[in-house]
Order: sequence, then structure tokens, then C-alpha cells
Amino acid sequence: MYTTIENTTMTPGSPKSVVKQWMLPLVLLMLSVAANAQTGKITGQLRDAAQQPVVAATVLLKKAADSSLVKVTLSDTTGGWQLEGIPFNRYFVTITYIGYKEWNGPVFSLDQPQVTLDNAVLQTDASNLKGVTVAAKKPFIEQQLDRTVVNVESSIMAAGGSAMDVMEKLPGVLVDKNGGISIKGKQGVKVMIDDRPAYLSGGELTAFLRNMPASQLEQIEIMSNPPAKYDAAGNGVINIKRKKMKTDGFNGNIVLTALQGRYPGTTQTLNFNYSSKHINFYGNAGYSYRKSFEDYYIVRNFRNGDDKITSIYDQHTYTKTTGQSTTGKLGLDYYAGAKTTIGVAVGGFHNPSTSASTNNTLLKNGDGTMITRVDAPATTKGQWDNMEANVSLKHVFDTVGHDLLINADYLSYNSTSEQHFDNRYYKPDSSEAAPHKLFLADLPGKISIYSLKADYTRPLSAGTRLEAGLKTSFVNTDNNAQYFDGVTTGWKKNDTLSNHFLYKENINAAYLNLRHQHEAWEFQVGLRAEQTWLKGEQKNNGQTFSRSYLQFFPTAFLAYDLDKESKVTLSYGRRIERPDYRSMNPFRFYLDQYTYNEGNPYLNPQYSHDVELGYSVWEGALMFTLLYNRTTDIIQDVILQDATKNETYQRPENLNTRKVLGANLNAQIPIGDNMATVIYMDYNNYDYSGTINNEPFRLKAGVFTGQLMQQVKLKSGWGFQFMGTWASRSIDGTFLVQPIGSLHAGVQKDILGKQGTIRLSASDIFGWNRYNAASRYQNIDISMRGQWQSQVLKLAFTYRFNKNDKKDVTDKRESGASDEQKRVKTEKK
Repeated sequence: MYTTIENTTMTPGSPKSVVKQWMLPLVLLMLSVAANAQTGKITGQLRDAAQQPVVAATVLLKKAADSSLVKVTLSDTTGGWQLEGIPFNRYFVTITYIGYKEWNGPVFSLDQPQVTLDNAVLQTDASNLKGVTVAAKKPFIEQQLDRTVVNVESSIMAAGGSAMDVMEKLPGVLVDKNGGISIKGKQGVKVMIDDRPAYLSGGELTAFLRNMPASQLEQIEIMSNPPAKYDAAGNGVINIKRKKMKTDGFNGNIVLTALQGRYPGTTQTLNFNYSSKHINFYGNAGYSYRKSFEDYYIVRNFRNGDDKITSIYDQHTYTKTTGQSTTGKLGLDYYAGAKTTIGVAVGGFHNPSTSASTNNTLLKNGDGTMITRVDAPATTKGQWDNMEANVSLKHVFDTVGHDLLINADYLSYNSTSEQHFDNRYYKPDSSEAAPHKLFLADLPGKISIYSLKADYTRPLSAGTRLEAGLKTSFVNTDNNAQYFDGVTTGWKKNDTLSNHFLYKENINAAYLNLRHQHEAWEFQVGLRAEQTWLKGEQKNNGQTFSRSYLQFFPTAFLAYDLDKESKVTLSYGRRIERPDYRSMNPFRFYLDQYTYNEGNPYLNPQYSHDVELGYSVWEGALMFTLLYNRTTDIIQDVILQDATKNETYQRPENLNTRKVLGANLNAQIPIGDNMATVIYMDYNNYDYSGTINNEPFRLKAGVFTGQLMQQVKLKSGWGFQFMGTWASRSIDGTFLVQPIGSLHAGVQKDILGKQGTIRLSASDIFGWNRYNAASRYQNIDISMRGQWQSQVLKLAFTYRFNKNDKKDVTDKRESGASDEQKRVKTEKK
């Protein structure tokens, strides 16, 4: 039995000792910063003449004294809008929307924490309907203090695609061939769904996102340096927010999509909700059927101690996959009163798939002469099943923004994967060199997650907000991998490879976060503590390991308005990256008998420090950022070889250090009245160092990435979007990857009185998205090139339906909690 335990006993200089020294002063400092900043919040609602909400109208706040512009926002899906952090003064509001007359409200005084204005009713402007103008719409990208928000519905190319299709086109986000995600050059990013961890990574996360229709998404939040409210795991966070429609009455939409690449596919999704005074019932359902392929060429040179090539492994693998996905979610919010909402939601997915591979391998001697040809056709049949359930309670207290949110969650992932290999061996003259071998791998897996968290928010003054929270989560995984060799009598279990791996993990966390705004200054400081306990057991050989550790993760954000148009920001955060469950699973997943991946149950977590300095102008429309990231005990996939068996395998290991120094530019440039350009560029210098097989390893590279997107939205109902991406030579694990690029385009047309939309889009038009890489260190010498179904043509039709018999659903009671009730109703799940 092998056991390791980290000692958490308090010693001088230990984390517990240190926190006792500075935790209390820090908390006192946070609380003492609360100042009586003379700023407030302004809210309002928009309706048209038919008393329907007006979505994405432009709301301009102007000073009464000189009509100078103070701040701009857009109305949301309920027609509501709000402006926060506004200095006390006298103002009036101007509202504009294409096809409607400009609306100017009366002058009012902001002299209290919140002012709610009377509803604004916009009247149709028939004279404006003849022009060609950009339709008002949420901007594609919004910059906030601690995150970048991407409004998915604003992207034409997202229609008909999957969540992964959207992810691959996000500014500053790169997705590698294995599904690994990086933000601004920082790898190890965690994905969350509706503010809850997905608990998946690598290929499992890729499969999950590939089967999630993009039409179910509302927003994606990109946080390269997340605040203390979020789990400390991950070198950055991407939070995917699914739609939860909130318009009163019965509303919804249907999206039908046909896809054609080398192979066809189809997707259908339905989103709906019914909302009344006391309940909001919502849901979505989707079905997709897709075929895809992967085509890889791999050449491996096996070298001896003198660096001389002794044998060559030349492989071509072509895999065709057929997959289906059925998804669904139902939720109900019950408004128990003006201040309390109880929510229940259940959902899940069912993803069966089959794949067939042809593996043709030439085994050669050192001078390139073929010795043996191996044909190894393989089939894989498997499925992913998920079930999730959530119960939530939100209570709003008397003060605006003073609330408590409690969430209880259960998630389960059940997977099966059955691989069949038929290895046949031939001499150079095509005669049989040896009897063929049959091999079977049966790899079932179960993951169960239970979590409970509470988030409390309290304004301490008009410009100061305190957040605090607790969370506990329990994870159990069960993987019983069984391998079998084919014999004349059937299948014989391979006890050497087979194993049963059990893993348990419990994480308890608490955080405190303070946000304060005073005149030109804004800051946010937080501290998160996470206590982790884990245990793993390999049933076949009786080996176990356990660890327990307590860690603290501070975060800080500082912003200063240089003037009305420009801002400087500075942020810092410490993060942890725990090994994902698949990486700790010691089992092998075979590509063929000579190539496989395996996990490493003895991985340690990695820790990183992140610093970012940013400068932005025009409400974040143009932003320049410098960043530095240092990660220790980095978890990295490495390539290993066994020359005696001609085997090459990939396994995650803890290297010593990774350093990233970079700069990026993000710009949204309006061109005239009907066009906007989004530009993202970054340059990152990577420096990896460590040991592999007890020998030193070093890899350095400077990587440039550029993205250009052009959007055109005409009032005639036509819209166009173009996007190009390019990345210079980059690093993928131990591989150096050659430059890669892609070009995408889309067009849309509103029909049926804007109730329907037709979108046509094409991805990777010229087929530039190809993988070409090489890894050369110690006795490793591998080159690889591959392609997949990146060239896809998509035709999507969206129909929006609305049935609302109420002329005005706004609650007219002059209650001090009316705004809180609206905010409770629009709480996103």
C-alpha cells in the first residue's frame, strides 16, 4: 500500500499561521473602506405602443445643466435598464431605437441611492423605416471590471452551431486539438455552465460542448483573472450562460439547422417560457445528429543512446464518427412574495456515438526499409449520459442589492466506451507475418457531484458592496476498466492492464469580496479559502493515496478613470489547478496497440500567480493589456516511449515551471452607421522548464494570435459577418505547432415580420485549420499532421413566437421592493 498525506498542522509560517496574522486586519480594512460615496443607481422600463418590451434600445443619460453625455446602456430582454455608480446631480434620459421616435424624459434629481423612473413608451417613426440603418442590438463584446462578456445572439455564425463552435471564435480564446482551452495565452481554463463547474475537461468537455446547441446560449463570460466569488480552480474561467427567457406571457423560439461538411448533420432546438405574476416556467430541448472525421499522419523515430534512428513507426489513422445528442431542461421559479423566489430546475443529455477507424502502420528499420505492415481496424461504441438538478432560494432584503442566494446541486455523468481492435500483420510482400490479434477495452465511468453554496451580498453604502459566501462539494468517481485479449474460445481478461479505480474528493470553501467605487476610483478585493481532501484507490493492486491541504487565494482589482473616456485597471489573482478526474485515472485509452493515453493518479495540483495591467477607452471599446503568469508544478501532457515494444504513449506529469509574459489588444470599432469591426491581437512569450524521465526539459516560444471580425447589420433585415483567425508557431504540450488559421463568413435575413430569421454560414472556408506539429527532446522524435471536419456549411432557420394577452404586466404598487422583485425574476440560472 502506498499512502501520502500532506500535513496541515499549524506551524510558524504555515498557511494557517499566516492567515491568523493578516486575515483579521484584512477583513477590518475591507469593512473600514466603506465610505459615503455620493453615487446612486437609476432604473427604468421601456415599452412600445402595444405595451411590449423594447429590447436593446439605446439609453443615454445626460446632465440637465448642459446636456452632456454621462453614460450609455442598452435595455435587456424585459425592456428594463439600469445605470449604476452615477454621481448625485440633475439629469434627463434620451432613448433611441431604430424605427421609433427619439424619446426624451423629464429632468429629475438623483439624490438618493436609487431612483426608478416612470415607464417610457416609444412611438413608431414611419419616416425612419425607409432608410438603411444598423438595427439596435446588444454589442458582441462588453468589457467589465473583471470580465469580458460576449453576447452570443449577436453572432450570425453562432446560429446552428454548437457551444464549442462559439468557443473557438471567442476573442482571446484558443481551443487545441484535444479540447484544451486557453485565455490570453494561459492554459488550464475551467468551464462553468450557469455559474456551476462543468466538472469535465479535455475530450469529455469537448464532447459535451460539441453536443450543446449554440441556440441555447445567451452569454459567455470570459474571466482571465476571476474574482473571489468563483472557485479558485483553473487558470481562468469561462462561464457559459444558457437562455432563460423572462418576457411575460408565453414566448419562445425554434431553431432548425442543416449542416454539410464532408459528412452531413442536423440540429433542432426549442426554447420557451411562460411567465406570470407568481411563476416563471421555462425550458429547452434539442436534438442533433452529426457525422465527422479525423485524419492523422504520425511518424515516430525511435533512437538509441547515440541518438541514432533504430526504427521508424509510420502511421495513418482515419476515424469516422457518428453521434447523436438529445438534451433537455425544465425549470420553475415561484415568487413566494415580493422578496423571495424559490427555483427548481432539472435537465440532462443523452449522447450515444459510434466510430470506425482504419489504422495502417508501417514498421521500418533505421534506414527506412519496411519490415512489417500492421492493419488495425477499430470500432468504438459509447455514450455519455448526464442528469442535473438544482434547487435555489433567493431572498431580497429591504436595501437595494441586499440579497441571499442559496443553491443546492446534484450532477451525474455516466459514460461507456467499448473499443474493439483487430490487429493484422503483413510482410513487405503482403503475406501474413503473424496471426492476427483481437483486443477489447471496456471503459465504463461514473461521476457523481453534490454541492451546496450560499452567496450573500450587502451594500454598505451607495458605492460599496460586500459579498461573502460558503460552498461545499463532494465528488465520487468510479472507473472499472476491463481489457480482454481475443483467444480461440472467446475473450480472456487481461489482468495486467485491467484495473478498478475509485476516487473521492471534498472541497470546502469560503470567500469575502469587497467592491467600492468613489468618484474616479473603483476597486475590488477578495480572499477565498479552500480546504481539499481527496482519496484514490486502485482495487486490483491495493494501492491508495490521500491528500489534505488548505490554501488561500487572494484577488484584487483596481480601476481609475483618467477622464470621461479612458480608464486604467490593475488586477492580481492566485489560482489552483487540480488534476482533472480523467488525468488521475490510470487506465489506458488506445489509438492502436502501439499508441495510447494513460492517466497519472499521483499528480499534484499546480499553482499560478496572475497580474494584468490594462488601459481602456470609450467604455472598453478599445483595451490594451499587459499580463504576467507564473505557474509552478504545472500539469503537462508529455510523450514517453518504450522502444522494446515500439510503444509511444502520452501521460500528464508535473513539470517545474511555466512563465508567460504577454500583451493583447481588443478593439470594437464602429465604421459608419451600419458596420462594426472587432479586432483582437496578442503576443505571448512562453517558457516551460522542468524534468521528464529525470532529465531536464526546456521549451520556449513567442506566439502571436490575431482575430478580425466584421459585422454589418442593415435595417432592411440583412446582416453579414466575417471572421478570420491566425496563430503563429505555438506550443501544445511538448509539441511545437506550425502556424494555423481559418476564415468564417455568415449572412442572415429577417423574414415573417422579424419573427423569423434565416442564417447561412460557412466555417474554415479555405481549409486552413490543420494541425502540423513536431516534438523533439531526449529520445522523442515525433511529427504529426492532421485535419478534421472544420469546413462546414450551415443553414439555420429561427422562428420566434409570442403570446401575451396582458396589456401591461408591470406591477404598479409603490413598494420599496418592486425593483428587487424584478431583479429576482430576472435572475439567471
